[in-house]
Amino acid sequence: MWSADELIVAPATVPGNGARAIVRLAGDGLADLLQSLLSAMAWPRHGERPRVVRATLAADGLGRDWGQLPVEVLVWPGPAGPIGGPLAEVQLPASAPLVAAMVAEACRHGARLARGGEFTLRAFLAGRLDLVQAEAVLGVVDARSPEQLAAALDRLGGGAGAALAVARGELLDLLADIEASIDFADETTPDAVPAQPVWSEIAARLDRCFAAITGVAATLAGRDAAGGDLPRVVLVGRPNIGKSSLFNAVAGRDAALVADESGTTRDSIEARVRGGLGRDWLLVDLAGVDDAVAVRGDPIDVAARARAADEASRADVVVACRDAGAGRAAPVIEGVAPRIDVVTRCDRVAADGDATTEIVTSVVAGTGIGQLKDAIDAAVAGLPAAESATLRMRVAAVAAGAAVAEARRAVEQAIAGRGVDEAVVAGSLRTAAESLAEVTGDAIGTDLLDRIFSRHCIGK
Repeated sequence: MWSADELIVAPATVPGNGARAIVRLAGDGLADLLQSLLSAMAWPRHGERPRVVRATLAADGLGRDWGQLPVEVLVWPGPAGPIGGPLAEVQLPASAPLVAAMVAEACRHGARLARGGEFTLRAFLAGRLDLVQAEAVLGVVDARSPEQLAAALDRLGGGAGAALAVARGELLDLLADIEASIDFADETTPDAVPAQPVWSEIAARLDRCFAAITGVAATLAGRDAAGGDLPRVVLVGRPNIGKSSLFNAVAGRDAALVADESGTTRDSIEARVRGGLGRDWLLVDLAGVDDAVAVRGDPIDVAARARAADEASRADVVVACRDAGAGRAAPVIEGVAPRIDVVTRCDRVAADGDATTEIVTSVVAGTGIGQLKDAIDAAVAGLPAAESATLRMRVAAVAAGAAVAEARRAVEQAIAGRGVDEAVVAGSLRTAAESLAEVTGDAIGTDLLDRIFSRHCIGK
């Protein structure tokens, strides 16, 4: 289990052009670390309010190489703040060498490089985020459409988690009332807790809880419907080799623009495909990847190719495409995702592919399309089952809803005068509250925490 007290450091912004870059630091001893890295009039101490501090690079440290460069530091000295402990964000000019130097200097003074998701994990452990919000951080980073971004921002705002936290609190109050009626059933003193609860009022409270829980479960299910958790199958290849036509053929509809001009696809295009082995997947068509673009291309073209290369490196399955008339040249793909090699447009030129290692295709003739879909299905089926926090939370919400419904049926028996076993109602309420504890994190094991937060980017 990760310690929430160790000094950690990581870049919090992605590399690339921009006005500012942020280096994030956190942990016990942060004030001393900041004094070693930067020169300032004074740093806020534990218990003080967070504030922005204007500083310069320390003359006996980074200042030797970079000069007295002015920076701004947003400091939360703790315990108030996003992670419940000391946290600082150093805002620097967006220079990759400078950011790397700042991180290295912090490590030289006792910090260590943060693991993926470690800042978000600390916020979760401090109660600043529930598990749905914590996963929403990853959802914001990975959002590939306005709809996915809006859904992630809604979860990050605490819509789902807050509603379930209120419902869980109501269930615990109900459980306390029911158990009190059981414990004090034989008491006759005037100050005793009433032995007979008002079942009609309890029924109304259960109805409110059930509506809140089922509403959140439906919201969480919406992300699955949007394809946010589907395995990503990415088509990769050089420009103008028929990838977009292949994309349309595999997807079964004309979703991608097709033209003979190189560079028609500038951004990724996605389509959900119903898998033949019971597991759907998201097919993604990327801009053509061409190493020579960095030398001769315009900035927009270069950015499109860079994004394509990044998407390919994070794919779940890579379909590496080469044109039948382009010889044996195949794209170089980084990453460890399963790879399927495909030869495109074999109707134009006799393909020289190896049938044992490549799938020869022609959209015009319909050759190899079914074979390619079967190969993708097989690769997707071999992927480990996704265990996202959203899925876990939806399962927990559904289980809680079922337990509340069971308690409601027992209460209905009491309202109808057919008797009730308070212990049965209490048991159902306890089951529902324990299920919702998985949303707040009270019942989450460290192994699941490691899996969830390790999926986040370093610096988040």
